[in-house]
Amino acid sequence: MGSYKNDPGAGVVVVRKFDDEYKVLGLRLFGRYDLPKGKIEDDEDAITAAIRETEEEASISDLKFNWGFETYQTGPITIFLAETCQDPKIIKNPESGIFEHHGTKWLTWEEAETSLYVYLRASIPWAKSIIMNDQ
Repeated sequence: MGSYKNDPGAGVVVVRKFDDEYKVLGLRLFGRYDLPKGKIEDDEDAITAAIRETEEEASISDLKFNWGFETYQTGPITIFLAETCQDPKIIKNPESGIFEHHGTKWLTWEEAETSLYVYLRASIPWAKSIIMNDQ
């Protein structure tokens, strides 16, 4: 289910390593990119919602939280950082029956910082710094 403006939500900066470079999963929507994210349901905590939304929106179920469960907060949305080796796939929302995104792209750090929705962009330097400090 999509996020509503002031409802608590959760999502994931999903990264994947290509050669020696990490790239960020972008979900294309009308010329911009989004992260997998959505509303935290009544029976969920933030991490459960983030994992569920990533599977619903990108068909990615194999998430490795290699850097722990530190979060980045952007308004009411809690963002986690995880790595995958899976290819994303956009499918229809199981509840609404509509496509919430138009495609996917593995974005460079720079592309992610400039093409994600503005309110999500600050999560990219946060994620990058965690990964770079680990190398």
